[in-house]
Amino acid sequence: MSSRDECAALATPRADRPGPTPRRQAAPAPQPVLIAAAGHTCVAWWHAPAAGASPALPLAIVLASSWGEEDMAAYDAQRALAIALADAGLGTLRFEWPDTGDSSAATGSTSVADALGAFDAAAARALALSGHERLAFVGLGLGALLAAHAASARCDVDALVAWMPVASGHAFVREQRLLGADRVSLRPGMLLDPAELPVSLGGFALPVRRLEALSALRWPAAATTSVLEALVIEPPQASGRAAPDALARMGMRVRERAHDDPSGAPARAEIVRWLRERATDATVLRGVPAIEGFGVADPANVRAHAALAKARLDAATTAVLALARGDAPVWMRLRERGVALRERVVRIGDAGEPALVGVLGESDRADSDAPPREAIVLLSSGNARRVGPHRLWVPWARQRAAADDVVLRLDIAGSGDSAAHADGDVDDDARVAADIARAVAWLRREKDIAACTVVGIGSGATRAWRAALEGLDVQRVIAVDPTHLRRRPARASRALRLLRPSMGELAVELARSAARGVSLNLVLSQGAGDPVAQRRGLRLPRDGGVAICRIAAAHPEFAGPADRARLHARLDALLSPARSHVAAPLAGEAIDAARGLRPSVATEALRAIARSSRQAT
Repeated sequence: MSSRDECAALATPRADRPGPTPRRQAAPAPQPVLIAAAGHTCVAWWHAPAAGASPALPLAIVLASSWGEEDMAAYDAQRALAIALADAGLGTLRFEWPDTGDSSAATGSTSVADALGAFDAAAARALALSGHERLAFVGLGLGALLAAHAASARCDVDALVAWMPVASGHAFVREQRLLGADRVSLRPGMLLDPAELPVSLGGFALPVRRLEALSALRWPAAATTSVLEALVIEPPQASGRAAPDALARMGMRVRERAHDDPSGAPARAEIVRWLRERATDATVLRGVPAIEGFGVADPANVRAHAALAKARLDAATTAVLALARGDAPVWMRLRERGVALRERVVRIGDAGEPALVGVLGESDRADSDAPPREAIVLLSSGNARRVGPHRLWVPWARQRAAADDVVLRLDIAGSGDSAAHADGDVDDDARVAADIARAVAWLRREKDIAACTVVGIGSGATRAWRAALEGLDVQRVIAVDPTHLRRRPARASRALRLLRPSMGELAVELARSAARGVSLNLVLSQGAGDPVAQRRGLRLPRDGGVAICRIAAAHPEFAGPADRARLHARLDALLSPARSHVAAPLAGEAIDAARGLRPSVATEALRAIARSSRQAT
């Protein structure tokens, strides 16, 4: 049967028939997948269906994110949806666009055609991993618009979920630009093609030509003979009907659902139920061996299809096992400033502890006799994933790998793709310190590193600081806008004030860190810190391993591209051999003395530590 005939054969009315509730069994742990598309490499995660899910549903799901801030904010919801789909028996591949997350391209460097190429490659990989022949697409925000274009070009997509869809590319650009006017850095004398001039877009930047192409993107106008049904999930106050009307014009039967929290658990549960209905539809199952309770198979095709299905399933099982073994790591190959780099997703697991996920980057060299390299562990704020706010850490991690550092972008337990603790607590200082310590120990064991630096932003900076106080085996901590040094509100509650250290307490903490030979660097954006603490802190002895610097006029979280470039330059300066200083550790009795310091003598203790450090070196 030709592709045209196959599409025409599927264009028949379907019967809505809900499937039975699946038996609850845990799905396998998601496996990282690298997808090559349009000259780039996209990072994806395959959520295999739960091993006992009944029935085995003959549909694979491809889940696409939005772009920019929408992608950053909705990552946890997308991961939760993929897990729920896998638990319900629907294998799901969620992937990142070529210029987002951990994928290879620089932000804003790819085109709409590149994105559609990535979608097509993700669909092909989902079919290979699942062993199925049919697909359903789920797109979030801008991803819904791209999913409609990708689906209209294929003949194997049965259903489409438009999850909080945008009205058009122009509407998306307008909404993102309203998020804030960010400054774009242009060096004096810099020559640029006018079409390549960067334009700020909600904490990110796009060249003019990319912005124009994105603004011109509209919903497809051509009818589709493959995708017959669509589900649209929107908030009750959604303005306009661009998405539902466009999908209806394409020939789909559209079901619309409004949810007060479209990314919340009830909305995700409705998506799972609806896709299960589509997977167990009689039309989808034409020619498939009978599944108990669903439709009747065509006897003439049962044997041929059974043999084909078995071969596909065997191939898919082999592919999934290869992913799960992890004995042949898959590296993403990159070039940064002319240096060959490689990155891969790593899972750090210890018995009885949640598995931590991170991305390891290093120079792609084969010199096993080279001296140990320095390592950097990067922490994000709150529950944000390892790429950092506005993808802050990705370009800088690659710059440092090009400088021959080993860099780990880490998700602590309960954030990003790392497993959570049993009680879901991600704010316990001792647990977070243990998570960071496990990652550092893994780096030392796997990469034979010398010195190790932990760099964090926001609550990630505070966590790094606390871990250092707990005795973390690192030589330097760089805390960018730590939350416990932020400005106190004028009428802060007593509980909130207790979370902020006094200047004396700060000096005690610095003295304790310096006593162990840990260099502590504070980097503060304008308005991010308590000005009194900053003024006093700047007078603390730098020879004690303490350095405090401020990036004037920088927005907190470094939302603008220019702010991020200035932060990266400052971090490079702190790590450069000419500027770097690590205090020599003191003897055990000196450390014990530092632990008993009173705030009134902390600064003098720092001076004593500095003198001892100079004598030790």
